[in-house]
Amino acid sequence: MLTFVSFLAISFAQPNATSGDTRLKSLQQKNEQAKSSPFKEIPFRNIGPSIMSGRVDDIEVNPSDPTEFYVAYATGGLWHTVNNGQSFTPIFDQQEVIGIGDIAVDWKTRTIWVGTGEVNGSRSSYAGIGVYKSKDNGAHWQYLGLPESHHIGKILLHPSNPEIAWVAALGHLYGPNKERGVFKTSDGGKTWKPLTIKLLTFKPSKHAF
Repeated sequence: MLTFVSFLAISFAQPNATSGDTRLKSLQQKNEQAKSSPFKEIPFRNIGPSIMSGRVDDIEVNPSDPTEFYVAYATGGLWHTVNNGQSFTPIFDQQEVIGIGDIAVDWKTRTIWVGTGEVNGSRSSYAGIGVYKSKDNGAHWQYLGLPESHHIGKILLHPSNPEIAWVAALGHLYGPNKERGVFKTSDGGKTWKPLTIKLLTFKPSKHAF
């Protein structure tokens, strides 16, 4: 009986994750509905009880001007300041998701890369839908794919080639999926290639410690 109950708990405890294609289609549907909403011209305003924020995932500072930097929040979008934080401008609010795991900035070309989906693994973690890139300080964003990556923990940019970048993706928190691990692009995010990571293992001797 105990074995049967354990089997049921394992089998039905976690439903399958919604596919990336389904999530992208639902976001497109939401945007179409927003265009015809009778409330689209009514701006939102904060009525309290307090202003809250938290879970800063990344900060990228201009190496030539430390008073300019970007701040990425786990569930609060991307913010830009040019006056050492005295004021901030949100530059990612119009995208389909605002949850961010990591950002990277090529300060030579002023290109911003955003990996969506916070990597603070918990029951309240919100999944992203891949990678975005902007070349005009967030005025326009280009979606670069990896919709099943869900939670992107790191983006690394090549120091001299702006077309090359690496992305570390956690993937689905509670289930298997293919878009998990390290991915590389050599064409500015048009295509991604999964990398095979070889882990080094060793067998400690009895005299190792």
